[in-house]
Amino acid sequence: MLDKIIKVEPTDKYFSITWMTGKRCNYDCMYCPSEIHDNVSICHDLETMQTAWHNIYSKTKHLGLKYKIGFTGGEPTVNKNFLPFITWLRSNYKDNIAMLLVTSNGSAGLNYYKRLAGLVEAITFSTHSEYMNEQVFFNKVKTLDKIMVRPVKSFHVNIMNEYWNQDRILLYKKLLDQHNISHSVNELKYSRQTRTFVINKGKQNLDNI
Repeated sequence: MLDKIIKVEPTDKYFSITWMTGKRCNYDCMYCPSEIHDNVSICHDLETMQTAWHNIYSKTKHLGLKYKIGFTGGEPTVNKNFLPFITWLRSNYKDNIAMLLVTSNGSAGLNYYKRLAGLVEAITFSTHSEYMNEQVFFNKVKTLDKIMVRPVKSFHVNIMNEYWNQDRILLYKKLLDQHNISHSVNELKYSRQTRTFVINKGKQNLDNI
């Protein structure tokens, strides 16, 4: 008989932050609620983001913990100041930052993500079939997975479990399994959807990869 487990703690303690960089997004997925996405919000400038970080850091540095920051949106990469901010943060607080993590829809250019991969510990792509070009998306996925090698870095794909896209989801899983790329299928809450119908189909060209 095993002894009773009283408490489980991670080996490292971090001050964890989920940082929503803004609502601005270049996609308009039907299941994404309006409170976390639009295509009109103004992107924050570099100084504003730096000031926000200074405020966080000044109020929490007394804890003596390193920071684990997960960036999300909206879509972080639509802000032209996001990559400069990550570069600044990594350069000026390298002794304070344990992990930087970014969740993206994968729509930025491959060279952009290559630069980002050199600055952060983890990148997660999410599939959004209404807008994505499958071939372009998964070519980026395969390239970045080779760059972000575990255990130092990590790359992951969130497959959004869109009810209209079930056949394609099976192809996504098959491809990712073949290349041993980390992935999961994410359930969606359609109760928060902004519309009840799909307006785009993206480019279904995965078979060409």
